[in-house]
Amino acid sequence: MNVTIEYGIVGIPEHHIKITHQLPAQYAAYRCDFADGVLVTSPPIDIIYHTASANGCSMSNNIFIVKEPVQLLPKVQEGLSVVCCMITGSVSLSYLDMTTIPLLQGQYNCFHIVGPQQPTLFSPGIYEIQYYGFSREMLAEYTNHSKLAKKWLHKIDVGLPVVLTSTPGIIWEGLHHLNHELKFSIVNTGLRRTWLLGKLQELLILILEQQDTNTVSSSHDVTFNTIRAFIRNNLDKELTVSQLASTYFLSASKLRQSFIKYCGMSFSEYQLKMRMERAKSLCIANEVSIAHIAYIVGYKNPSALTKVYKNFYGETPSETRKNEGV
Repeated sequence: MNVTIEYGIVGIPEHHIKITHQLPAQYAAYRCDFADGVLVTSPPIDIIYHTASANGCSMSNNIFIVKEPVQLLPKVQEGLSVVCCMITGSVSLSYLDMTTIPLLQGQYNCFHIVGPQQPTLFSPGIYEIQYYGFSREMLAEYTNHSKLAKKWLHKIDVGLPVVLTSTPGIIWEGLHHLNHELKFSIVNTGLRRTWLLGKLQELLILILEQQDTNTVSSSHDVTFNTIRAFIRNNLDKELTVSQLASTYFLSASKLRQSFIKYCGMSFSEYQLKMRMERAKSLCIANEVSIAHIAYIVGYKNPSALTKVYKNFYGETPSETRKNEGV
């Protein structure tokens, strides 16, 4: 398979593992546009790979449909420098010195991966990871401008596996939209691969800029800020405190207390505030219909949005658009 990272399924004999190049109907929702999918099926887990490459760089979207607890063993054919974005789900990565590195939903980490890896335990659920692989040549372009790029290149040259992000990065709105754009863009010609290479370069620059100016925060601050960013980036989803607490390895009561302590409001009030602020900004921009705004911020139809919006702002979305639109 043409993948940047391949996963061995620990304890499962080869004759129980099947590889197909067509996704069945039940997995149609996991199809990406940038590459053809490869499906690996087994009793405990199904894995869907989508991978595209351009001039020594690559992107890969991996979906894990975990049916029962299973250990996966990451494999790379040669040294690989990657940004790993955890789109859905959270796992604890087992590292070579037997320490664990949490890969939390809505966060990214930078790695240089070399040689054999340790298996990672996946619990039942659905996980999505989007990787971006960068060539030595691309990273070398930025060593005079970025501390992280300089460190990264050194680790490549000495052949050492390393986690390059001292604290995980949070997938902010711009990176969230770039992840989505790349996932659903067609890359099927030489020109489109050149486009992909430019987008990977853009993504790398954004990551280097954020990491070079990143200040070390406590693990709780990083986790809670990640949760808030995830909510803002996923206003169309029906999120709950219990669901988020489970994903981020927290108790529901602690998460509720964190919203009161750091935001001065409950989780549901925070989610509503974010939805209404996004809806208002979209109304003012006047670029999409009220029906589409309702979809973007998680309401089934314009009437449902209008009712909540009027209660929040004292006017309807159409009135906001008329009074404040550009």
